[in-house]
Amino acid sequence: MNQYEAMFLFDPTFGNSFEKCEAEIRRLMERAQGEIIHCRKWDERRLAYRVNGRKRGVYVLVYFKAPPQSIVGMERDAKLDENILRLLVLRADHMSTEDMEQAGSTKVEAPAKPDRETAPPRVTDGGKTEAPKAEVAAGTEPETTTASEPAVVAEATSGPEVTTTAEMTPAPEVPAPDTSVVEPPADKDGDTV
Repeated sequence: MNQYEAMFLFDPTFGNSFEKCEAEIRRLMERAQGEIIHCRKWDERRLAYRVNGRKRGVYVLVYFKAPPQSIVGMERDAKLDENILRLLVLRADHMSTEDMEQAGSTKVEAPAKPDRETAPPRVTDGGKTEAPKAEVAAGTEPETTTASEPAVVAEATSGPEVTTTAEMTPAPEVPAPDTSVVEPPADKDGDTV
């Protein structure tokens, strides 16, 4: 038997009760001759796009052991179940049982939002670029350039030179293709073939 990690995405109306989700997962595991190592509700989130008409979903993380040939049947059963929107099963033989229990019990944090100091310059109305708000000193005007002036976003470091758009040369013109009409070949009598 191999070790697997599975992420179930449940319909939020069904997933309100974790007991229902866990019972459905246990039913799938019994059919697949699988043994659950760790099962927990991960989170309820808004989805990036609609899945089966749903905007939200409940994620459940499961670590389990099962024979390799039973995974296809388990995925098929999950697709036929109306309450399971998606299922992703990955092989997790590289993890020990303790690692699985520890990974299943830790809370996943949302990614940090970008810092204003590292944010790129903003383009304002009228085609002007403006430094991020955090970089503008109090009582001073923000640095702006017009759209006709090249704005260099990357800072030059000890490496290859940064070329602005003003220093670039235009591409050479390509001649237009020949559009003359070619006559079809003629036979001995002058008729076209």
